[in-house]
Amino acid sequence: MPISWRDAMAIGDPKVDDDHKKLVNLINAAETLAAQAQFAAMPALLQKLVGYCQDHFPREEEMMAGLNYLDIEAHKGQHVQFSRKLQLIVDKYATLKSEGEQKQCCTILINFMNDHFVNHILKEDLKLKPFVRKPAAALGVSLLSDVAKQSDEDLAKRRAQRNRDVEYQLPPYLSHLLQRLEYFVPELPPPSSDYTSFDKLCEAAICRRIDKVLVFFHRSNPEVVRELPIFFLGSPEFAAKFREAVSKLVFPVIWESRQVRMMSTSFDWTGVDDENFWDHLKPILKETILNAWAEGWDQLKLVENRKEDGTKVLQVKEQTKLLRSILQPSDPSVYDLPKIANREIETFKSLLDTATDWWAKLNSAWQIVTDIYEQEKDPRVFQQKAREGALRDNLLEVFNRFPEIWGDFLVLACHRIFPRISTTFLESFTTNFGRNEKEREAYVPYTMRYLEQVRAHPEIRTRERKEEEQWQEQMKQLRNYLSGRTPADQPPGAKPG
Repeated sequence: MPISWRDAMAIGDPKVDDDHKKLVNLINAAETLAAQAQFAAMPALLQKLVGYCQDHFPREEEMMAGLNYLDIEAHKGQHVQFSRKLQLIVDKYATLKSEGEQKQCCTILINFMNDHFVNHILKEDLKLKPFVRKPAAALGVSLLSDVAKQSDEDLAKRRAQRNRDVEYQLPPYLSHLLQRLEYFVPELPPPSSDYTSFDKLCEAAICRRIDKVLVFFHRSNPEVVRELPIFFLGSPEFAAKFREAVSKLVFPVIWESRQVRMMSTSFDWTGVDDENFWDHLKPILKETILNAWAEGWDQLKLVENRKEDGTKVLQVKEQTKLLRSILQPSDPSVYDLPKIANREIETFKSLLDTATDWWAKLNSAWQIVTDIYEQEKDPRVFQQKAREGALRDNLLEVFNRFPEIWGDFLVLACHRIFPRISTTFLESFTTNFGRNEKEREAYVPYTMRYLEQVRAHPEIRTRERKEEEQWQEQMKQLRNYLSGRTPADQPPGAKPG
């Protein structure tokens, strides 16, 4: 899926941002060439990527040196690592003869580039954003318009004010408004290749790909208070139980597939680990595993029957009862999981895609959501203010980029991480999916379930109102300070002496 450049991705240095835009174009071009099987054109693109490294990295490092950036050496080390890995791919591609090998190498390249874009540019490079100098006018600080009437001395002062880095001039009682939003982002352990049989490797590769989706939803913000249990995908305990369910109930169906067993006899898995396993499979075998995965879950679905009077009833299979037992939380406060029915089984089925590793795409979408949230709902002093409704529109767009039910969980994840995504925001957001609750429940069932629980706890809305009032008061104090109505040494609420 092509990457679309957003202003939220910029760090504020025009040359560096232009470089990053060029990289986006190169990644998109690589995906296009691979999709169209234009493998003969790939060496020229690879050389452009090498040239990008040679031009961009020194330019970015020079900028960091000028900013006295403390983590410059670690950042430069990442540049070196990236350049080395890219050169290995370039050298490898030059030796390949068959189209199949070239296609596999292109897949590795694209995954590598997307990972760099998400984990380096959208994570490490954006850390530079607060340090890049911005003129005060760009930050919304009003300047005198009638400059011509000022004396030369006053004009010099105004120019100095315009270029002053106001983001470091806030008094102590407002200094927290300089801090970027921080939260905990868990990571998976390193890949493992210590498997004694092909079936163990295959099962581990399936579980790791699922875990990459689940661990994305495990991010948390200890500063945000949420009284209700977390949605099940956001719980590490659920992830452990889900692996057990896959091992006992679904993987045996996959292993019974004749094609999967045949593959195991000819597959050379020397040096293959549970992460790169999918890079070594042909598309038809990926599809075979995915079809068997779907079959395993379909066998667990409730079956519709009719009583003698014609009433419809859903029959629960013994294996489905076992699934419910396995996935039951150790305590209701750990996570919220509805009684497992066909909708939940479809959700579980969506967690594996043998052709697409969603990890990088999820993180890319999340970084954009985070930036837009800060710019619209909780902007730092040094950030551009986003228009009202920008976050809502972006989240609605995200619904179209991932498996259908994932958008529901992404919205709930925002509520868990972002302080100003209140239940009132959730209520308003769900109105985009229907005229009444029944219609909305068909599109965002888990958000609607959460809001139903909220209504039984009025204290939640009371707390949210108080937090919103506190935030509005802080913004008022900030406006007063920036406009000069409140001196730097005057605490909030104090009367001028």
